Amino acid sequence: ENIREIDRMEVRVRRNDWVKRKNQIYNSYLSMFRLAEDRITIMCSYFLPGTLFRRQMAAAVKRGVKVEVILAGISDINMAKHAERYLYDWMLKKGIGIYEYQPSILHAKVAAFDGKWATIGSYNVNNISAHASLELNLDIRDKKFVSLMEKELDHIMAAKCQQITLENYKMSTGFWRKIWQRT
Repeated sequence: ENIREIDRMEVRVRRNDWVKRKNQIYNSYLSMFRLAEDRITIMCSYFLPGTLFRRQMAAAVKRGVKVEVILAGISDINMAKHAERYLYDWMLKKGIGIYEYQPSILHAKVAAFDGKWATIGSYNVNNISAHASLELNLDIRDKKFVSLMEKELDHIMAAKCQQITLENYKMSTGFWRKIWQRT
């Protein structure tokens, strides 16, 4: 029975390939921000979105969409983590929920919205993955699959993450650390 259900899933292969000028995964994310009505959850290891991506995130929140990101609490690339944390102030002020995954280094690259659509693959939300790497994702439109994925992401946020709030972020980030993060 499970195999028959899988046969009915709608899946499309998406890729970013700077050599062939394909930016399909990036465009899938932008569509997600435009189409979402209720919620978006992103889990990503190196989260450094460009200006357009950030604008679309903020516009989704402004329309009433709950946007949450699960990011690495422990990183194997400390400089990237400091740069990512520089964006926390902006995200929190825009109403984007931030959760740092605590158990280990995070390398997940998934997103889901409204119980309708999910993407899984190699794409990190940053300009290198968007414009200078070869990346491959699967976009999956299947309510049962996406519902299970969103439940798992909710469980991860509740049980395995530390929520970052404006208050605890400001307490842990002094003037010099903010300068280092921006650098």
